[in-house]
Amino acid sequence: MGNSSSLPNGDHVVDTAAAATAVYGSGSEIDSVDDRSATSVAESDDDDKEEEPDYTKMDILSKFDSDEVLEQHTSYSPPSSAIRPSVHYVFLVHGWLGNDLEMSYLAEAFHKNISGEEEEEEENGDNGRLHATKRVKRSRSPATFALQKESNNEEDTHPEIVVYSAKCNIGKTHDGIRNGGTRLANEIINFIQSDTLKRREEGDSGNDDDDDAINVTFSLVGNSLGGLYSRFALSKIPYEIPLSSDNSEDDSNSSSKTKIRLFPNIFCTTATPHLGISQHTYLPIPRLAETIIGTGMGATGRDLFRLNSDAMNDGAASKVNAAAAKTVKRLSSFRILQGSNANIEVEAEDEDESDCVVRNMCLGDEFLVPLRNFRKRIAYANAYGTDFQVPCQTAAFLNDNSGVCHFLIGARCLRTDGGLDENVEEGAERKRCDDLQADTGEEGAVPPFVVAVLRTDKQSQTQSPRNSSRQNAASDDLLQMSQSLDALGWTKVFVDMRDSIPVPGLRKPSWMCPDSLDDLIKKREEVSDDSEGEGSDEVKNKSLRTSTCRMLTSQDLSRSTAAGDSINIPLGHTVMVANSKSEVYKQMNFQGRPVMDKLAHDIVMSLEN
Repeated sequence: MGNSSSLPNGDHVVDTAAAATAVYGSGSEIDSVDDRSATSVAESDDDDKEEEPDYTKMDILSKFDSDEVLEQHTSYSPPSSAIRPSVHYVFLVHGWLGNDLEMSYLAEAFHKNISGEEEEEEENGDNGRLHATKRVKRSRSPATFALQKESNNEEDTHPEIVVYSAKCNIGKTHDGIRNGGTRLANEIINFIQSDTLKRREEGDSGNDDDDDAINVTFSLVGNSLGGLYSRFALSKIPYEIPLSSDNSEDDSNSSSKTKIRLFPNIFCTTATPHLGISQHTYLPIPRLAETIIGTGMGATGRDLFRLNSDAMNDGAASKVNAAAAKTVKRLSSFRILQGSNANIEVEAEDEDESDCVVRNMCLGDEFLVPLRNFRKRIAYANAYGTDFQVPCQTAAFLNDNSGVCHFLIGARCLRTDGGLDENVEEGAERKRCDDLQADTGEEGAVPPFVVAVLRTDKQSQTQSPRNSSRQNAASDDLLQMSQSLDALGWTKVFVDMRDSIPVPGLRKPSWMCPDSLDDLIKKREEVSDDSEGEGSDEVKNKSLRTSTCRMLTSQDLSRSTAAGDSINIPLGHTVMVANSKSEVYKQMNFQGRPVMDKLAHDIVMSLEN
């Protein structure tokens, strides 16, 4: 097994054991790693390290009244003045059959953006607890230095950023979104409470507020199924929690009275099936096949394929689907306990099984309100048919019948001589350029692997208006779900992983190549360039036309990102996030690291500004 010192840049980024990635280098089967925690594997190599609390077993959600939590979500409004949190918490959530190593490269990328590689040795020596909580020292990025110049107290200028990979769903990704999301919410609350209490005991609260409240922000990055877990967990997380648990014996009176105020900050998903998988499989399959596959995958499969959706269960077809589901479920509901052929148990029925959880999370206020409360929402999606598990249409919640406008704020095919035209950089368009500059550091510029960055405007209603050109939109679940999510206001990043997939693709004949998103943006740009003219009226008209040309509907994006000009093995789902849940995955997906470098950079910049 590997030595903990052999992992570069990982000794204070990977949870609990610095060598967590290296220990899987023995060539064991991939599936044997999926359900194992890096923590449990590394324990034998690092007995001298301080034992980390198990945040997955302490039940704290039961202490919060659901109605009170909903009231906190509904009444929440962004602070009227800038708050000074003591800590920015960032939680990384793995997906189907994943573990806490799945997004370990993203954790390393966070470290590189926060503190810099050149300071690694010194920081390891100064802070021995970094290995336990992925804790990193205060940022040394340019943005932080700029802030420090305006402050007399450099050390207290910028809040600490703590990155933590969730472990509660390791080996448990089959039992449904509700169960996984509930476990995640419990782990998040436990970790924040425990970490904040530890800081207070060590005199490192870093908070200037009154002693009765400690302000922190929390952000989530959910990969694949982890994004759905995260969205469900938001409905369970209160915005005010006690600093100490009731069963603590050594809590002082001040700790017992002190509250932790949570402020939602950034919510990000990578290749998450926001609309489910039904009607969004890589190759179209009949509903009967979806029913059999989804039921065979257990409760999670039934959730992803929306087998409990009322809109799909009508007529004769629904009877066939229901019969097939009942048969498959009966066969899969028995499982032989490990080590005993005599003991057989039947999995309990989910009390909420009759509800379509994916639909509810897209349309119900219980889930939309807490998601809407985040300062930013970001969705990464694989374009051009490179993602077998989660195609672009569901990852970016697009719909062929939706007219929701997406505003182009950056694309790789735009001219690079200064970004967008100066004549149109006014008002809302100017704001979008400023937002992109805050994310990427340069106006109109995006890395070559990013096809485009677009944004939907936040609507005043919880759900966006229906597309007026489609009369039966009210009965179209997928359309409603797509528009409802778009109305929250998102930044969508469309990524092209074709050059990063380990196996090269085959070029299609020109007559088989549809118009891609790159082509669509180029054509819109040419239209705006052809409208050159003189005089103030012409400039205003050009500005209006250019602004209009840079608006793409959900329908435009759905059709232009579905396929590219080559046939590729669709491995982009794991490549994009540089999935490192095992040594094999780490080597296979390393070309996705630039994407995670960008994501970490963007989030850190946003947290610091």
